[in-house]
Amino acid sequence: MNADEIRHALDSKAQHIRGQKNLTARAKQTMIARAYIEARDALEQLKADEVAQIQRQRQQLDRKLFGTNGFSPDPNAVIARRDANDRAAKLETPAEAEHALHRAEREGDRIMAKAIAAKAADFSGDPVWAQILHQYVADKPEEAATLQAMTDLPDTDDGVWRLTKAMEYGIATPSDLGDQLPEGLAALPLDGDVAA
Repeated sequence: MNADEIRHALDSKAQHIRGQKNLTARAKQTMIARAYIEARDALEQLKADEVAQIQRQRQQLDRKLFGTNGFSPDPNAVIARRDANDRAAKLETPAEAEHALHRAEREGDRIMAKAIAAKAADFSGDPVWAQILHQYVADKPEEAATLQAMTDLPDTDDGVWRLTKAMEYGIATPSDLGDQLPEGLAALPLDGDVAA
């Protein structure tokens, strides 16, 4: 079910409960509170699933762009990769990184170039580091497409995005509950409840 379907199902269930003539007002509140909590939890799960999917996509794209795809898995390649990562980690300024990237690409050292690009990506909030990353993908159409796909993914830590998702997956507390906490009402025993 999507968010709208979950909200619609809650409205329908609440309307059905309200129409039950054989229930007390308190029983109706309890049943509506339980239905509300179920719907709220389902919406929270949908939101969590969306965040997890975005994070999985980002990790896959990150591995595709900066991982060992295309490199031989032999021990020498692994050692070369670790060495390149260590050397790239020691680059302190964008100017050093840009110079090292230029040298690595001139020498055909793809492993080092990729390690420098990964370092630049870690600091890509800074436009100068971002420029180095874009310089790395400039003549690599596949890598450029992967970087663009990463850039197009929303930042799940961004406050505006989180607020938007809170509204998208939010649900209004039914007015039947008044100012009482849904959890408190839902915990009230009803005839037919099975004892735990």
